[in-house]
Amino acid sequence: MGRYGYYVVDGDGHVLETEATWERFLEPRFRTAAPRMISDNRGVKRFLIDGWFWTTPPGPGVGHPGGYEGGAKIEKYHGGSDPNARLGDMDLEGIDVAVLFATVTMGPSAGMLPSGDVDFETALCHAYNSWVADYATTDPKRLKAVAVLPTRNIPAAVRELARCVEELGFVGAELPTNSVGRYPGEPYFHSLYEEAQRLQVPIFIHPHAGGQIDYIGRERFTNFFHGHMVAFPFEQMIAAMSIVTGGVLERFPDLTVGLIESGVGWVPYWFERMDEHYSKLARLVPDLRRVPSDWAKSPNLVFSCDPDEDMLPAALEWLGAERVMYASDYPHWDALTPDTVKLIAGRGDLTDEQKRLVLGDNAIRVYRLATPSR
Repeated sequence: MGRYGYYVVDGDGHVLETEATWERFLEPRFRTAAPRMISDNRGVKRFLIDGWFWTTPPGPGVGHPGGYEGGAKIEKYHGGSDPNARLGDMDLEGIDVAVLFATVTMGPSAGMLPSGDVDFETALCHAYNSWVADYATTDPKRLKAVAVLPTRNIPAAVRELARCVEELGFVGAELPTNSVGRYPGEPYFHSLYEEAQRLQVPIFIHPHAGGQIDYIGRERFTNFFHGHMVAFPFEQMIAAMSIVTGGVLERFPDLTVGLIESGVGWVPYWFERMDEHYSKLARLVPDLRRVPSDWAKSPNLVFSCDPDEDMLPAALEWLGAERVMYASDYPHWDALTPDTVKLIAGRGDLTDEQKRLVLGDNAIRVYRLATPSR
């Protein structure tokens, strides 16, 4: 039980890859091309991966201006790459269990390597998954990993998902909001969803910005403020529309899909807008057989929230409190560490039951975690 009186599961925390991630686990034939940390001409540290920088330097497709170190609070929080430090930060925060998502490796997962080398992308994802599995062995009860999959190699992605769940004990998988223009509602991804349904693990759609990942506004903005503002909510809105109108949830009725790290205030507006379009244009989306907002309120979808969202009570009222889970985004630059749990636990506009569900119980259900003794 966390320090604020609730059992807390961080539904979306992050690890931070290092050069050792790939040096230890990448196939030998790719090690000479392994991602490495360099300083750009401004002295800012960035990963160099297959000829592109993570994060992208200032200019079109702008990434974080502070590079790798600016995008993560590594000068203060070392738990992104050091699991023992993370456990200490979790205790400080009041987190009982953290679910671990990637940071850098989502670029290769999204198919954005300039060389177009699908085998290299696949190998990078495989190596990352082996590394984060090793990270989680520090405390398997408190650290739970989510797989990164090579989305331009779906047969390999299916095999990798099975390896991660059945051999390594992972609790889900993450996909980008789009993979070289393919959106997650397209039949291209169906075999992956079928495998996730068989394995009884959720699929999470996670937006990203920078590092040449294709996102709305990347070619239109040169200011990180504008690019980051646009990338996360707009990409997630498109992904939600793609999944719902593409009939994914009808085709895979036992699949849970999470739409995370975009806040939750947009959800009522966007699904009501989909409802309005469906009432007039249903013939254009023949794979959708239910009113879109029905899916938003169903067990098949879950959303993450930011701890300080003013619209959180309204979203919980519209969606139902079972549809939203807490996420820290630790240790990224905009995370509210060490106060994320405190912010939700101390809110006067949420009931005790809502706090219990959002802070822990919903994630326990979605990730199929062991039920704690209270």
